[in-house]
Amino acid sequence: MLSRAEFLVNRVLRSIWLRPAAYAAGAALVVLITPLIDPFLPFEWKELVSTETNEAVLTILASSLLAVAIFSLSTMVAALRSASSSATPRARALLVEDAAAQNAISTFIGAFLFSLLGVIGSLLGLYSGSGRVILFALTVLLVLIVVATLIRWLDRLSKLGDVTEAIRRVEAVAQTAFDHAPVARDVDEAPTFESGVDLHPKAPGFVQNVALENLRALCDRLDLQLVVKAPPGAFADAGAPLARLSKPVEAADEDALCACFNLGSDRDFRSDPCFGLIVLSEIASKALSPGVNDPGTAIHTIRAIQRVLHKWSVTLAEKADEDTDPEDQTQRVFLPGISVRHALECGFDPISFDGANRPVITRTLLSALSGLKAQDEALFSAQADELAHAMLARARSAIPHDADKQALVAAAERLGFGPEDAGESL
Repeated sequence: MLSRAEFLVNRVLRSIWLRPAAYAAGAALVVLITPLIDPFLPFEWKELVSTETNEAVLTILASSLLAVAIFSLSTMVAALRSASSSATPRARALLVEDAAAQNAISTFIGAFLFSLLGVIGSLLGLYSGSGRVILFALTVLLVLIVVATLIRWLDRLSKLGDVTEAIRRVEAVAQTAFDHAPVARDVDEAPTFESGVDLHPKAPGFVQNVALENLRALCDRLDLQLVVKAPPGAFADAGAPLARLSKPVEAADEDALCACFNLGSDRDFRSDPCFGLIVLSEIASKALSPGVNDPGTAIHTIRAIQRVLHKWSVTLAEKADEDTDPEDQTQRVFLPGISVRHALECGFDPISFDGANRPVITRTLLSALSGLKAQDEALFSAQADELAHAMLARARSAIPHDADKQALVAAAERLGFGPEDAGESL
């Protein structure tokens, strides 16, 4: 997990306003330093470009790029609205962070400001002959960049609001979060600290990140042990503490410990792996709603969840013989790992509930569980069997036709979830 400073810096870097601000500042800087470079250029260049030429070109750019920037922003807003309605509003945060969209809008705004400042500088007579040549060369380079960006932006617009793109982005960020999450393995039970105290947040909110390195450093300094009660994704308030401390601490130290927990109004994809699975299941549930009626999207989402969990098991196998956290030997901080049961339930349970009356959805869910079980029996076997039993029982009560029930029983048996595993026969 990230330190508090890294978490805040990453959030700023992903924000939609940063790139336009950086491009605009760079454009302003280039225009302003051009007169300073002017004395160092060859004298014979000064007559190559006239002031009127620069003014004409820059005026055309300034007037057109403002319209392009406004069009791009409105198109992006429409695409985000479409993604929210076709997928889920929770996926919109990831689409806002789309690098191609941010680069396009930043380029158009930065180029507009460059052109505007260039026109102002030319009208005020800030540029000599060589300065005008520099400005013209930069303008030609800017036109090439804008054209290339516009072509890429048009290609990106065809995918930005698509539900498949939303699934792809949520799957990617969920997979990254699982790769860096605490390893789920059997560990010694965390101490209860009967004589200790609970650490409560100053205000309620979802835990978005736990700065483990900062937390360990504080525990070392205070000679303190700590059990995290609210890992990323949990909601902490006056009734749900952040952590349990082995002994009381001073108020200032308590504030420092609370500062290691970043809280917010929403869950964070990158530090909360199961949130990605929940969002994928929301996309599938919406696709299965009567108003949408798109089981193909639900099946696509189920396979995305399966891929995330498959990659997770591969990551766990790769880390099995590694000491991923040497500082845990000090036993200063106890952080719960991800429960396999919880991960499976977050991803598959809501889809099973909403698609119980559709045999094709239950068959796909059972197929995904069977694939995970075959790929890593030690990790998924027990939980997959229990979840398959629940899915079959739910389907039994939701599917009205006996022929569909019998076909589902046959499919379950082929996948290794027969009546002997799944309980009462359909």
